[in-house]
Amino acid sequence: MIQFITSIAPYAFILVCPLMMLFMMKGRHGKNSEHSYNHEANELPQSEIEQLKSQNEKMSRELEDLKKHIK
Repeated sequence: MIQFITSIAPYAFILVCPLMMLFMMKGRHGKNSEHSYNHEANELPQSEIEQLKSQNEKMSRELEDLKKHIK
């Protein structure tokens, strides 16, 4: 019996990694992330879109300022 377990152990460890990854990914896409991303409509809430737009504008201005200082 011990020989059987020791012969299967390397294969069991190899199979455990992908199986754990599948379970972890399934849990990650569960109820915890529904509040920030609407999976059915495949779109972000409007408040997050507006926030991202303002961050994008701010970063664009900062990039232009940095480009001016380099020249």
